[in-house]
Amino acid sequence: MKRTQKILLYISIPALLVLSIFVYNSIFRKPVTAPETAIGSANPMQSSTGQSPAGARPGGAGRSLPVSVYIAQEMAREDGSMRIGNLVANERVDIVSELSGRVTNINFREGESVKSGQILIKLNDDELLVQLTKAEYQYLLLEQRLERQKILLEKDAVSREDYDKVLTEYNVLKQDIEQLKIRVEKMKIRAPFDGVVGFRDISLGAFLQPNSKVTNLVDIANLIVEVAIPEKYVNDNLLGSELQFTVEGTSNNYFARIYAVDPQIDIKTRTIIIRARYKNSGSRLRPGMSARVTLNTGGGAKNVYVPNQAVVPDVKGRSVWVLRGGKAKLTPVQTGSRTADMLEVLSGIQNGDTVITTGLMQLREGIAVTPVNL
Repeated sequence: MKRTQKILLYISIPALLVLSIFVYNSIFRKPVTAPETAIGSANPMQSSTGQSPAGARPGGAGRSLPVSVYIAQEMAREDGSMRIGNLVANERVDIVSELSGRVTNINFREGESVKSGQILIKLNDDELLVQLTKAEYQYLLLEQRLERQKILLEKDAVSREDYDKVLTEYNVLKQDIEQLKIRVEKMKIRAPFDGVVGFRDISLGAFLQPNSKVTNLVDIANLIVEVAIPEKYVNDNLLGSELQFTVEGTSNNYFARIYAVDPQIDIKTRTIIIRARYKNSGSRLRPGMSARVTLNTGGGAKNVYVPNQAVVPDVKGRSVWVLRGGKAKLTPVQTGSRTADMLEVLSGIQNGDTVITTGLMQLREGIAVTPVNL
């Protein structure tokens, strides 16, 4: 009996296991069958082998990329060379005392305009005036004595030697008087040219030593535009040509004419300094201001210009993306001078080429692009 039960048990366990697997599959793992595709409703992106055609990209990536473009144009090179320069006063000097003395008068207000020769500071000259008056009395006496000696010499009443001594004393005293007059004049410190005085460094009653600074004087009616340009322009005929500049705080354009070119090139920066004169009408500009200078360094020659943002720098140089046949093509270029918005292209593209200006990071060689604006 026990043997029969064991046999039945061995047979029933595998049977129950098989039955359990069948029931599980019938409930939880229903077979899924693909619906039949009607004729004419097949996916047009699928080939007969079930694969996408070559060149198609998932997610619609094969569509044309919208970009902005710019038609390359020729511009005069005078619109192209922009440099940062400085405005310099035509004349500027520190007003100092040549002699020592006490300040008795201050005849200017800080920041006011003064004329050439105007007395700015007067020092105490009482002692010099006393010496000058004394010397002038001696001069009159000696002059009369010299006249008498001259009459006596004509009558051979005195020797030539005695007459020469009196004449020498007369000439020496005359020069002493001139020297005293010069010293008295130097006690009046005058403006050497028309300009605007700065802050004063002395007070009334101060005792000045020689070379003591009183104030500074600046000519702001005439300014100089000083700018450094690359040495490659050294042979250009710059003298007499006009440059244009702008300054911070205003959008006005100003013009100055070049009058001098530094004969020496700076070996550190490889640049040459030029200077141009500007008539500062109304004193709107001031020395020390920075100037964005646009200079004609090409004699009116024309070259192709493109927007700055269209130029892509790389390890080999610079390139631009050009639209040709509806596709993007990366073209190496050689560039020249730069303006605030444009960059000169010396070679690589021609006048009329369509240059891509936006979406540069998404562009690849041969990708289809569509211009959305010019």
